[in-house]
Amino acid sequence: MKQGVLAASGAWVAGYQVRQNFKKYWYYKLQVPIPYFQCPTSDKLIKYKHLGKAGTQEHTDAVMSVYRRSLGDQIQRITHTLDDYLLDISSGSEQESEEPLD
Repeated sequence: MKQGVLAASGAWVAGYQVRQNFKKYWYYKLQVPIPYFQCPTSDKLIKYKHLGKAGTQEHTDAVMSVYRRSLGDQIQRITHTLDDYLLDISSGSEQESEEPLD
């Protein structure tokens, strides 16, 4: 998080093609599964944010924010797994020590 903004949960960068005057142009948008972004023309929330062409600052920032989000989510899953393992180990040792010795 210290390296920059995190994308919304479940966000991805999607590319789309526009054809104009017999030419093809590629543009990108940051998209999420539920409305999250403020619509520029109204007060509604929308599911995407236009980023423009590849390599623009806005496109690069969005790609990096999605990358940081995925790393953060992976770290969180690993942390939860390790916590579960630690709980299993500690509860297993308590059960063994509670049994009477012959």
